[in-house]
Amino acid sequence: MPRIAKTSLGWKLSILMIGTISVVLLGVGHLAMSEYRATLIQQKTEAFDSVAKSLALSASGLVAGTDRQLRETLSSDVRSSRSDIEYILVSDRTGRTVFAESRDMPKRGYSPGRRWWLVARRILGYAGISEDDIYSVSVPALIGPARPGTLTAGFRLASVRQMVDAVEAKVLLAIAIGLMAGIGCALVTGRNMSNALRSLISGTKAVCAGDLGFRVVTKSGDEIGELSEAFNYMVESLANTHERLVEHANTDSLTGLYNHRYFQERLATEISRALRYNHHVSLLMVDIDFFKNFNDAHGHPMGDAALQDLAQVLLRNLRETDIAVRYGGEEFAIILPETAMQEAELTAERIRSAVQDYTFYDRNGERVPFTVSIGIADCPAHCTDRTSLIEAADVALYQAKALGRNRISSYDMRVTAFPEPDPYKLYVLLHARDLPTIESLAEAIDAKLKFPAGHSRTVAKLAAATGRKLGVSESECASIYLAALLRDIGQIAIPDALLGKTEPLTDEDMAIVASHPSLGHAIVQKSTYLSSMLPAILHHHEHYDGSGYPSKRRGHDIPIAARIIAAADAYQSMVTARPHRKRMSPGEAQAELAKESSAQFDPNVVKAFLKVLSEVQPAEQAA
Repeated sequence: MPRIAKTSLGWKLSILMIGTISVVLLGVGHLAMSEYRATLIQQKTEAFDSVAKSLALSASGLVAGTDRQLRETLSSDVRSSRSDIEYILVSDRTGRTVFAESRDMPKRGYSPGRRWWLVARRILGYAGISEDDIYSVSVPALIGPARPGTLTAGFRLASVRQMVDAVEAKVLLAIAIGLMAGIGCALVTGRNMSNALRSLISGTKAVCAGDLGFRVVTKSGDEIGELSEAFNYMVESLANTHERLVEHANTDSLTGLYNHRYFQERLATEISRALRYNHHVSLLMVDIDFFKNFNDAHGHPMGDAALQDLAQVLLRNLRETDIAVRYGGEEFAIILPETAMQEAELTAERIRSAVQDYTFYDRNGERVPFTVSIGIADCPAHCTDRTSLIEAADVALYQAKALGRNRISSYDMRVTAFPEPDPYKLYVLLHARDLPTIESLAEAIDAKLKFPAGHSRTVAKLAAATGRKLGVSESECASIYLAALLRDIGQIAIPDALLGKTEPLTDEDMAIVASHPSLGHAIVQKSTYLSSMLPAILHHHEHYDGSGYPSKRRGHDIPIAARIIAAADAYQSMVTARPHRKRMSPGEAQAELAKESSAQFDPNVVKAFLKVLSEVQPAEQAA
């Protein structure tokens, strides 16, 4: 059996059990001692009877005084309390006392004549001894030759009762102590158990209500204390697990940065704090330049590795209080608490430079150039709510890409290349689900590019019709129509001066113009509703022979929607006057398409497109 600890609940319950047993023994012991008292007195009286009979045999010697030694011994025993004899009285037949000895007989000062009278008086009326304390025995005795008499002896029973009372008192005292200890232990144990159980009940309710900081106060080392410790350990484990789950829910699994969900919550909190204390909070939107090309060239595993490396570069160049987030895809967001625009620009430039200087490798171990564009917005300098701050940083990001990428751009920069109304139309588009809204945006893009009204709609109609001619499904033809409307949305970030330029474009000018498919892709990818149009928007300037941009794809590696839009867009542009060239006639434009078949355009697409043109009314072609 295992040893029970001193402070264990088992020990306390054992004391309680002992106390309970003591109560039972108290009653049983009292009955037992009563029986023992009666038995012991009976045994003692039987012994007294034997002593009295033995003394009766010597009565004649006591009366005559012939047995002087016996008389002195008997007198000494009675007087010295070495025996239980209280008195001895010998009388003749007439009842006259002839010998007497008592425990309280004066030792001297009395004459022999008065001695017998005094003894008799004490025997008959002794006040110091109660009647219940004396056991009297009378037996016949010879007090002389042929002289009968009676010997009466009195014996004390007080010693017997005292002995029994002493034993009984000790037993009852032990039982009472056990009883008191049991009651006390029961009260303490009950109180401790009650308090601990109430605390555990309160703790359980608190944990169920979501309070994982609740702890039970442990005051004992018994099993109740161990239960409390186990409860605290369980709650602590739950709290740690909850923290890990929350962290997992707020963390991007690939990069280890915070995710979009956490970003939205934290940005709202930081904006609220900044406005409350009249401080600043800045937001950086970071986008990898030409990441689509990187993925296409090196594969998605290498793309994932590059995203992980970039996340580490960002963390190394930020403060502990800054919050880095993977916003989505190849785009990252950085919240800079207590940071105004000027400091945010320094941080953004440090990140841009660190990314440019970092060595990224492909699967063959060769260095791959890697750059980012960064847009910056400040609260409350630019806006005072979460949505507007994100939009402002996004607008600045598009601006950075339009200016050539691998650079930073602040929302409050006054650049004519980015007309103010356009960014807000973009955000209307990203939440639009109806065709009239998207067509209205296409009209705005046409106006910016100096195309005649309805230009993009005509391109879209021709592209959708060509898709049907090629046997493309109706749902994909609808996507082709929308993608054709939005194919040039990235050109809103190209400077007006460049779009209206009449002299030949420089290489730098061409690089800016050639960026508009990627810019359009970056804009439209924020809308899940328009995501099916992304490949066509990104690749509608690819050439069938691989000489196009931005990815230099060739042949059937170019999405069918992009090949269709490329032919329709080129034809409609050729029959439309531009600042740097005159318009062609429909016949000239068709001849040019046929000439570039298999070089710039897919020959099957050109063939189907020309059939569509032959079926279209001349008035619609001119439009």
